[in-house]
Amino acid sequence: MKKIDLKNYKGFCFLKKDDSWERTCVSLTCALHNIPHIGIDIKDSFPEGFIPSGSVEWCLNCLERELIPDYYPEWLSESLHRKVWKDTKWPLGKKVFIKPADRYKRFTGFITTGSYKKKKKPPFWCSDVIKFVNEWRYYISAGEVLTGEWYWGDEINTPDAPELNINIPKDFYGTLDFGITTSGDFVLVEAHHPFACGWYGKQHELYVQWLIDGWSYLQK
Repeated sequence: MKKIDLKNYKGFCFLKKDDSWERTCVSLTCALHNIPHIGIDIKDSFPEGFIPSGSVEWCLNCLERELIPDYYPEWLSESLHRKVWKDTKWPLGKKVFIKPADRYKRFTGFITTGSYKKKKKPPFWCSDVIKFVNEWRYYISAGEVLTGEWYWGDEINTPDAPELNINIPKDFYGTLDFGITTSGDFVLVEAHHPFACGWYGKQHELYVQWLIDGWSYLQK
């Protein structure tokens, strides 16, 4: 059983009503490794020295600082295989995939209709629409891939993650979602900061260490 490095943190903290798969995996792993793990109510103050595991919104509240998403890092521009841009104007006359550019989860990303239907407030990330066959999530710590796990597509075969042959900066912590398109290209779906990304693997120690490394990085 691989040893987990807490990096001087006390343990993990969850919301009491969190019954997610991630909560189950983290709490079981903590129990196996004798790592303290506690549940609190949403109205309670977040305990100092603990690492949160839960929803995006709750983890951001625990972080207590603004965190602007960077779904399409410049260093991954060659992996996009489509036009991606930031905008402050609602796209008209063309269907695009759109997400909020200022903060996580302000609204869920969706494909526009080319009209004002479902119009949201700016700023936005926009991208040309492409179709994926399978998608994988790669968990990255200090530029190293800890693991890659399938999360969407062929539910019968659930293919193994292709090797990620890209140069990842040594100071990158987070996840990289990649997918194979209907045209056979291996393409970046989007990138995320290292928290609340969901867990799709079986080696739960890897996910717990990724959360620890990521929370330490976010504190800097």
